[in-house]
Amino acid sequence: MLGVIGRLAVVCSLFTTFSFATNIMDARDSRNYKTIPSGKLNWFSGNLTFKNSESHASNGTVYYPSESWKNVCPEGTHLPTIAEWSEIKKDRFMGPRKTPNVKSFAGKTRGYFDKNDSKKKIKNKDVAYFAVDGVENQVVMFDIKRGNVKSVILPPTALVPVRCVSERDLLAEKNVSRDDMTLTDSRDGKKYKVEEKAGKLWMTANLRFSLQSAKQCFLEDTLFCKKHGRFYTYHEAKKACPPGWHLPDDGEWRDYQKESVNWDNLGVGGCRDWDEYCDEATTGHYWSSTSITKNTGRSWEFRRKGKNINRTDESTQKGLYVRCVAGLE
Repeated sequence: MLGVIGRLAVVCSLFTTFSFATNIMDARDSRNYKTIPSGKLNWFSGNLTFKNSESHASNGTVYYPSESWKNVCPEGTHLPTIAEWSEIKKDRFMGPRKTPNVKSFAGKTRGYFDKNDSKKKIKNKDVAYFAVDGVENQVVMFDIKRGNVKSVILPPTALVPVRCVSERDLLAEKNVSRDDMTLTDSRDGKKYKVEEKAGKLWMTANLRFSLQSAKQCFLEDTLFCKKHGRFYTYHEAKKACPPGWHLPDDGEWRDYQKESVNWDNLGVGGCRDWDEYCDEATTGHYWSSTSITKNTGRSWEFRRKGKNINRTDESTQKGLYVRCVAGLE
């Protein structure tokens, strides 16, 4: 149940941790809803406003009876189950900032109405309630003052707001085409094949995004940039990946190697060692985001000829390649 879920720290408020993933249009009234990504779901950032014959509207919020909850969400979305509410609680509403996060999510939502109350007086206006798909009359209660979230049972005549959810398209969010598993870098339109390894998406070619001149290319020849990708200093590498992607850390490179390594696209291109260059035909050198010693970054050297891999700490000024990675969460 929601009341016994373990803690998970939320570092920032909802306004910084929640990024709007996409908009969903309700074809019934052409209303658009912004969504908040959490886990494998996109959550409506505001309450459903579709009005049916059983609903009650008050101060811009629409309240629904339990018999409407199951089927009131727009096509392609659904009413969240108690398990799905539990997941967003763990993701967003635990830890030291739980109170402001709860307030941000609830917005102006407060209390519930009784459909048999002719005066339609709001009840329990210090908390917010949201419908749940599951046990009859079970709802999720947001305690605005204390920042607590738990499941409760309301009277069968209660009317409460609805938040709908939809399944996320995690590949589309990373600009990856599901048809051919190709990433399109939105900054310059360059395309990269990607693969899933160790539960994450990895580029299968070196990044070619230009941060400066031909000095990023092997022998300062732009033909080699097209062939092998571009060299980056450590600090350049940390900011070179497309939005939603990042430079893998040392642990991610370790996980990458637990599965078979495709030597057809690794271990070539060498590196730029100040004014000299590493063996272009048989080695490829790649940055990780990890730094252990000052002015160095941890790197991984793939030696194609002997099919072996070395981990080293290199000067942050050396030019190495970048493989970007993205989580599937």
